[in-house]
Amino acid sequence: MAGFYDQLPKDALVLSPMAGFSDSPYRHLCRKFGSAYSITEFVSTSDLFRGRPSAISLFRYLEAERPIVFQVFGNDPDIIVRAVERILVLNPDGIDLNMGCSVRKVAHHGSGAGLLREPRKVEKIISGLRKITALPVSAKIRMGWDHDNLNYLEIARILEDQGIAAIAMHGRTKKMGYTGSAEWDKIADLASRVKVPVFGNGDLCSAAEAKLKIRQYSLAGAFIGRQAVGNPWLFDKDNRNELSLAQRLPVMLEHFDAMRNFYGDNAATILFRKHFTKYTDDLDIPFELRNCLLTMQSADGFIEKLMETSTGIADRHEKISA
Repeated sequence: MAGFYDQLPKDALVLSPMAGFSDSPYRHLCRKFGSAYSITEFVSTSDLFRGRPSAISLFRYLEAERPIVFQVFGNDPDIIVRAVERILVLNPDGIDLNMGCSVRKVAHHGSGAGLLREPRKVEKIISGLRKITALPVSAKIRMGWDHDNLNYLEIARILEDQGIAAIAMHGRTKKMGYTGSAEWDKIADLASRVKVPVFGNGDLCSAAEAKLKIRQYSLAGAFIGRQAVGNPWLFDKDNRNELSLAQRLPVMLEHFDAMRNFYGDNAATILFRKHFTKYTDDLDIPFELRNCLLTMQSADGFIEKLMETSTGIADRHEKISA
């Protein structure tokens, strides 16, 4: 079933699922800037099957995020299907199977990109999922385990035969991880061989670049991952590199406030540090100020210091310009 996929805007850009970053507050923020739909960070089906609250909590979402897709990973077809059956009560708009994670502790245990080495298991998983839900089932894959085993077309045929709704492919192998360059010619090849929507992923630095590749390779859209962290503007027309800290501040404060509401003050203050680093990694913030912000324990204190830093940097730039 196509589900919501056939209602997406042309040249759809999507925040790629990323552990530790694509939580509900950031997904919602990116949706407001133009991300076409939301995908959760991947969640272990073994943990879901055992009913672990920490796993189930990763599927918390806001209605404003819809369409919302739950991404899962695992290597046991029966456990995957039974785990997904349990989370359907949370009313997602789709289910996505992660077949792209290259992290050793995931892939080398047969999950994530490890599934690329077991096509028959993939067939069983998708078949099982399609039997328990009418929701669209999608998959995120890589080109293969390594360049000696590029089997993305075989995997795609299996997925399509089992009624997959969409495929997203990262243009690297498992072995490459995030090294080298994404091979968009392979993504284009995949898109030309299947009838379902294909989303490309890898090394996209701007909305303009992403949309160019979407049109060039006849894709349904593109997933943007690492370059979108700390840069929700990427989904809109604005270029973050042209924005000062003062101009970024309203969005950063909105994000932090959403995290406070979602996690509580203490957890949000700690969790936002990695986002702050990404929001400001291209700005010349004095080390002592940056360090102070990254070690702040109080949510209100963090905001006060951030606004003070923004004002101080703006004043310094005005003096230099004068």
